[in-house]
Amino acid sequence: MRRSVWILAMCGFAGLSFQEVRSQEAFGPASPVESQKPVHRAMFFSASGKDSDSSKTPAAQPETSVAEAAPPGRFVRTADATTAGGKSQNFAELFQAKPANTGSAITQAVFTAESAPGQKSLEDILQVDYEQPGDAPEGKIVQVRANAPSHAAQPFPGMEPAAAAPARHALNEPIATQPAAGSPFERQPARSNLTISRSTPQHAAPVAAAKTAPASNGPQTPSVTVEWISKSEINVGQQCRCELIVKNSGKSVNKNVQVEAYFPASVRLVSAAPEPAAGTDSLTWEFASLEPGESRTLEIAMIPLERGQIETRADVRFSSTATGTFAVSEPLLELAIEGPSQVLVGEPASHTVVVTNPGTGVATNVQVEALIPEGLEHARGKRLLMDLGSLNPGERRPVRLAMSAVSGGRHVIQVQARGDGSLVQTSAAEVLVIAPRLMAGVDGPGLRYVGRQGTYTLKVLNDGAAPTDNVRVMHKVPEGFSFVKADRGAQYDPATRILSWFAGRLEQGQSSEIHVTLSADKIGEFTHYVRATSEQGSVSDAQITTAVEGTSSLAIEVRDLDDPVEVGTEAVYEVKIRNEGSAAAKNVALACELAPGMSFVAAQGPAEHVSENGLVSFRTIPDLGPGQSATFQVRVSSTAAANLRFRARLSSESIAEPLTAEELTKFYGE
Repeated sequence: MRRSVWILAMCGFAGLSFQEVRSQEAFGPASPVESQKPVHRAMFFSASGKDSDSSKTPAAQPETSVAEAAPPGRFVRTADATTAGGKSQNFAELFQAKPANTGSAITQAVFTAESAPGQKSLEDILQVDYEQPGDAPEGKIVQVRANAPSHAAQPFPGMEPAAAAPARHALNEPIATQPAAGSPFERQPARSNLTISRSTPQHAAPVAAAKTAPASNGPQTPSVTVEWISKSEINVGQQCRCELIVKNSGKSVNKNVQVEAYFPASVRLVSAAPEPAAGTDSLTWEFASLEPGESRTLEIAMIPLERGQIETRADVRFSSTATGTFAVSEPLLELAIEGPSQVLVGEPASHTVVVTNPGTGVATNVQVEALIPEGLEHARGKRLLMDLGSLNPGERRPVRLAMSAVSGGRHVIQVQARGDGSLVQTSAAEVLVIAPRLMAGVDGPGLRYVGRQGTYTLKVLNDGAAPTDNVRVMHKVPEGFSFVKADRGAQYDPATRILSWFAGRLEQGQSSEIHVTLSADKIGEFTHYVRATSEQGSVSDAQITTAVEGTSSLAIEVRDLDDPVEVGTEAVYEVKIRNEGSAAAKNVALACELAPGMSFVAAQGPAEHVSENGLVSFRTIPDLGPGQSATFQVRVSSTAAANLRFRARLSSESIAEPLTAEELTKFYGE
């Protein structure tokens, strides 16, 4: 028994078996199909593609073989195989021809111990052949394997030592990645070259994305974890299973994920699930996307051909999009005016302007502008501008307006707050200033004649909503009048011509009055001004106009210069008219009437005259002013002794009826 086992082992090292020797004797040398196999090593998937033990073969299942007379289900090592020169033929056939489901039948594999001369690339490492098992006879799978020595395997007899192909890429050498231009918010595809040990998770290093604006959820680093896991014992010549787990360990979605798995020449691939894409030197899987935390498991079945470490490599390429959430803040302004709605005149009327930012952003360069109405007073004027700077979200900033009420009534305070970003807010507040309202009045004659006196009544009334103190009344006496007297203790100042009266306190609705006597001195129209004031600043004015006129007072006087008068001589009459009034006499006319027996001789005066039928008429004097006079002389004669009467008549527009005067003269004879 031991001798048989030793013979079988030696045949295994020699690459022959008893069945092979028997087959060569029966059929001759290898078929042309097998002689065209490439010289490099080739690995084959099983026809079924299932992960099964090669030592177990179901009965009555056909098998695929390259050699025509090769027994089914065994490995054949050919030391003198010739080189065909085709690259990656087995991988191309793997992805073109799908084997039928024939149970656990194993495709015959041919191994050569010597590599082709020259440098080998990664395409030369793995090849797979699919052959149709139609012509293979049924039989039992027999696998002959020599016991592995403790030292390195010896080359096959008759073959030169295999030349070690220089590695194009070291398994532990990272492959440089080149970032591609794109959106600053997307991660560019990244490729990672990994050397994987058993059950050791690795992370693919993505290409650095373009610099993006900071997002609220922090930096996002796309990451893919690749892990090789052995799922069974790994023995030489026995099928084993391993898993390649690709997991998105980042926080963003990875798209266009491409996984490329590379295996050394010391293994034969049996199956892979899910089915990889067509490739020449590697197994490639592509996934449209991997969500954060999502993983994909790639199951691979293979048969190791020699003892030692199996160095596998997985390259991962993917593109990632970094999503960010940016908080958009909005600053707002809210304006309110706080303060009393009504105050007494003369008292403080301070208000507080409250500016609030109810928004979510910082309001910058905030200013407050206030317009002070006329009824209120501020120490800095009527237009105030205050800088508040910046207001944080929810911050409340008060601004005090120190004002005082100076006049009664309803007054509106207007305030505007503004900031950067066209922030404008306007508000207004109405303040009722309660104040006593004085009403001054004056009553007196509208017409006075020069030299006549007139009495004026000065009145003051508190028509407001509050009492008032220190009420004073002043009367400006015009130039055409002179002060005569006043009651209730009024004082007159001749230098200023102002009459002052202190009325004191006036309750709401209370009034008071004073009487003043004046004398008209000049002709004309004169205005009397009256003003009432109080302690709270209430002021009221009143006035009255009085016309002062004069009267023309004409007087006429007639006298004879000689009396008696001798008959035959002339008698002279002098007529004198005067304006003793205060107004000029308009259109003054004089007419003299001669008595019968008198004859007109001559006349003289300030106006021309006309004598007709004993009547001497003088032309009208247009204006005879106050105090002016005019003298006229009329010469007459008489032919008979008698007492004769001379009469003069004065008329004017300023008098209603004419004035007459006469003089009796005695004429005597011898």
